[in-house]
Parts: sequence; structure tokens; C-alpha cells
Amino acid sequence: GGRGGVTVGRAVRMGVWSGLEIETTLDPAEQPFLDHHRIDGTPVLPGVMGVEAFAQAASFLFPDLTVQAVENVEFLAPFKFYRDAPRTMTIRLQLRSDGDGLVALCTLLGSRTLPNQSEPQVTEHFRARVRLTAGPPAEPPGEPAVAAPRPVPAAGAVGAGDVYKVYFHGPAYQVVGEAWKDGDRIAGRLADGLPPNHQPAALPTLMEPRLIELCFQTAGIGELGTHGRMALPLRVDSVRTLRRPNSEALYAVTHPQNGGGGVDAWVVDGQGNVYLALSGYRTIELPGGMTPEVLQPFQTAMA
Repeated sequence: GGRGGVTVGRAVRMGVWSGLEIETTLDPAEQPFLDHHRIDGTPVLPGVMGVEAFAQAASFLFPDLTVQAVENVEFLAPFKFYRDAPRTMTIRLQLRSDGDGLVALCTLLGSRTLPNQSEPQVTEHFRARVRLTAGPPAEPPGEPAVAAPRPVPAAGAVGAGDVYKVYFHGPAYQVVGEAWKDGDRIAGRLADGLPPNHQPAALPTLMEPRLIELCFQTAGIGELGTHGRMALPLRVDSVRTLRRPNSEALYAVTHPQNGGGGVDAWVVDGQGNVYLALSGYRTIELPGGMTPEVLQPFQTAMA
């Protein structure tokens, strides 16, 4: 008797060695996180909803445990909803004991029957580990205090109007209100009045996927302004949800990772309280350059 969620459908198989399989059918006509997240017109499952799906699947098995972190997240291949048709995803979990808790090794699979093929083609799209323990989410020892971002500097910010000329997202995923350079960090303010992420809208999320998305997009805006590169998510070392959003204004702050070549990010309020912590975010560059006119507002804000 686990908790349900928008990404948890029905358990189809469970064995001591094979683990648990959960199948969920999603429909772009019903779900804003698909309808508003398209690449070249085709709905694509957001990576952040893959993270959420893994956390929900692990919690479905162990509703009394807390998701401490989703780790070693790999975005291997986009999960597309061809011709806007509903599609079923399969989440496979295998459990390992780990100290005083559990680790669920998770994969998200998709199956397609292609023309002239007798067997369906099965693709592994995302992979991660979900760490579960008793007790509330803990900030790891030595976590640095994270300062709230400073106000928008004289160089100005890049606004949502310019951001979403470049990013393909619809309203539910236009999460950045504005972004600016904050010393050696990039700051991105969470947009006001976002429409629901999912339906039914009252269903809770475990990992605050749109706050993860705020980190991803803020880091991407910095990359566009500094290097003129557009990139897609490739992997995340760890993401942890520490507080639930309330009516506070929230900001992502991103910073180059010490030595790792990735980006670390936090979502904070104006007092520096941390709502979400993300480490080791890496991307893969999209081919095809940007025109100077499109890049100019990003470069000005990040100069």
C-alpha cells in the first residue's frame, strides 16, 4: 500500500531478484509537463519528471521512509510521445541495503514497435539511485551556507521574453522570471504565477521538479551568455529536496563545481534558506549555433 502520484501507475511485477516494475501511461493531452515541454513539436518527458518518477516509485514501495537524495542520475535518451499519442513508461527498481537505509537502483524504460519489426524495441531512457532513510531530509555535514542572490546589477538581467525565444518550453516550464550574473554565480528568479505542472494539480511531488528545472535553466542561461552554447541535461550527481516552497520568492543560484567540470546549484529564498540542493550537473551541447541577435541579451547580462 504505497503512495500514488502522477508518475506512479500500476505495479506489474515484483520479485526478490527482479525487483519491482511499475507501468504508467502518460498523455500529452492531459499533462502540462508534456504538452509544454516539446522538442521540434514532439512532447518529451522532462528529465526532472524522470527524477520525480524515480522518487515516487521508491516511495510507493516504502511510504514510511524519506527520500534523502536521488543520485547518479543519467539522462541517456529522450522519451518522446510521437504524434502526441499516450505512451507507457516502465520503471524498474532493484533494492540494496545501505548503512541504516536503502538504495533503489532505478531505470526508466520505453518500448516501441517499429515498422517491419516483430519484437518491440526497448530503450533505457533514464537511470538513477534513490537513497531512502527514516527521518527527515538532512543537509549533509559541511554543507556551506548559501547566500541569497544580490539584486540585479547595473548590467541588467535577461528576461523571460528573451529566454523563451531560445528555450522551447511552454508556460508550465517557463520557470525563469529573469536571470543575472551574481559575482561568480548565476542567479535565476522563479517566475510568478506558473500554471500547474501536472493534473490532477493537487497531487504532491516529492522532488519539486520545477525547482530542479529552475536550476537546469539558470545554469543553461549562464552557458548561453558565457559560451554561446545550448545544451541538454546529461547527468546529475545528486539532488536533494530540503524544504517545501511556500509563498516566499525563490531563486536558483548556480556555481561551477570545484574540479568536477559540472555545476552545483541551490534554490534559496531571500534569507538564504535552502529548499533544494543539486550537485554535479553536466550537459551535452546541442549542435547548431545561435544567431548573434538571439545571444546578445544573454551575453550582455552575463558580461
